[in-house]
Amino acid sequence: MSQLIFNGRYYRLFPPESFLGYAEEQLELDTSATAFLVVDVYGLGFSPDDEDDPHPYPSLSLEQSKEIEKRVVVDHIKPALDAARQAGLPIIYVNNSAPRIQINRSELGKIARRSDDLDWEAWGSEKDVDPREYVLGDSTALRFSKVISPQTTDYFIRKHAYSGFYETRLDSLLRNLGIKSLVCVGFALDMCLGYTLVDAINRNYQVVLLRDCTLAMEMPWELPERSFTKRMTLWMEYAVGHTVDSKDFIDACKRLS
Repeated sequence: MSQLIFNGRYYRLFPPESFLGYAEEQLELDTSATAFLVVDVYGLGFSPDDEDDPHPYPSLSLEQSKEIEKRVVVDHIKPALDAARQAGLPIIYVNNSAPRIQINRSELGKIARRSDDLDWEAWGSEKDVDPREYVLGDSTALRFSKVISPQTTDYFIRKHAYSGFYETRLDSLLRNLGIKSLVCVGFALDMCLGYTLVDAINRNYQVVLLRDCTLAMEMPWELPERSFTKRMTLWMEYAVGHTVDSKDFIDACKRLS
């Protein structure tokens, strides 16, 4: 049995008069029971082919938002993803979609329209789907950049809610693979990735977040320090699981070989 061994960081909210705060413990993940989960990482902000990419941070300029997400994907997520493949971990992409379920009538669809001026069905339409099941269209929003596109051996799960577990085949896939631990990356930490992580622990999966491989939805006044991303990472560390820097994960993968 081969193991990925690295230190995971967590946060202690006790004693109430003075929190003990950050701590680390050594994690030993069985590679045969660990998967690499990639949530909503597609063409946002860096696609070489599509100039009209959707705007991941509506309150920021288009140039700012593209550069922020591009650096996270290219400098951190892509190297970690490559290392996970080299280590033989199953790679599972979990992506937004637009199934033909009248999602625009749902509460989530109404919120998307209200908060983001987004028509979910038009935004999530795809050209290579079964039109009996999914909305057929030519939206570029969910197309993968060549930088991060799935390989033929990877797994691909479409979702239509914040959580990758809600009414999808993700849990069945993980159980069939014998997965107990998830190493997770993606966007956004306060939305789709965050909800997916919570649903993962609700199903008793061990969750490890690569903390430099995600972003929360920063407001302009938070951006210089990325304060909201840091706060959501802290939430992750006291409420959901462990975090680790992508370099430490990559080094653990390299030690396997």
